[in-house]
Amino acid sequence: MELGIKKKGGNRRLPTISGFLSFLIALISLAGLNVALLIKEKVFPGVFIIQLPIVGFFLGLLGLFTRRRSRLYAIWGLSLSIFLLLFTLLMVVSSLGINYKP
Repeated sequence: MELGIKKKGGNRRLPTISGFLSFLIALISLAGLNVALLIKEKVFPGVFIIQLPIVGFFLGLLGLFTRRRSRLYAIWGLSLSIFLLLFTLLMVVSSLGINYKP
C-alpha cells in the first residue's frame, strides 16, 4: 500500500466577495432589527428593514452566479435577506389587521 500525499491548498474553494458582503449586510441588518425591537422603538429605522436587505438580496443573487467559487455565504446572505424582507412584510400586513377603534 502506498500512502497518499496531500496537496497543500488542494480543493479549497474561496468564497465570493459579493456573497460574503451579502452575508455581512444581512447580519448587520438583523442586528439592527433586533436592537430596534429590544429598545421598543415606535418607528424602526428604514435602513435596517428595507434598504440593507434589498442590497443583500441582490448581492446574494450575484454571488450565486459565480463559477469555481464557494456559494455558501451567498446562500446564507440571500436566505437571511429574504427572511428579513418577509418578516417586515408580515409585520406590516398583520399590523394593518388590528382594529384599534372599538
